[in-house]
Amino acid sequence: MNLDGTDVRILKVLQENGRLSFRQIAERVGVSVPTVSSKIANMENTGVIRGYTALLDPEKLGEICVIITIKAKPSELRPLGERLKQSEHVRQVYLTSNSRVLLLCSFTESHMVNDFVNHLSEQSEIIEYDVASIIGVMREDQRALVTPGLTVVLQCIYCKKEIRDEAVKMKLDGKDYYLCCQTCQKAFQEKYEKLKSLA
Repeated sequence: MNLDGTDVRILKVLQENGRLSFRQIAERVGVSVPTVSSKIANMENTGVIRGYTALLDPEKLGEICVIITIKAKPSELRPLGERLKQSEHVRQVYLTSNSRVLLLCSFTESHMVNDFVNHLSEQSEIIEYDVASIIGVMREDQRALVTPGLTVVLQCIYCKKEIRDEAVKMKLDGKDYYLCCQTCQKAFQEKYEKLKSLA
């Protein structure tokens, strides 16, 4: 699914200030308020916009931030990442192609870093790890780069295949669903109607 120029301009405005009203966004982008409302709702439904939040500075709050690089077997990366992300100290988790889990962690007390590292040493899946304290932040932007020609990658609600081209969009009970093909659409609709009749 392709994003048009209006979508891109709206995303740029939201990246700069997510607290703006639809009216303020419409004025900056040069479109109507209903257009902004509709486009934002669509980008929220497809997962392009995951939410709105305040950006806090952990250093200004007196917190200690560390980057932890963990080496594990490729088959154990995802389960390990799933488990580690449950900790309130783990703020970001990345799985990398070189069999690493990269964690960005924040702690309010220095002894908490040691406690967390001791916990890591007890994980049998971890081959080795490295802990580095963040001593300065030179640049910290959102990961999404908003440029013209962006394409939304969706996941088929039925077969879970990535959809990089145009998706089949279906509305059931007021909710939008995206599918990769007519076959999945038919199978999903049958399953949906069967589950609904059993409810």
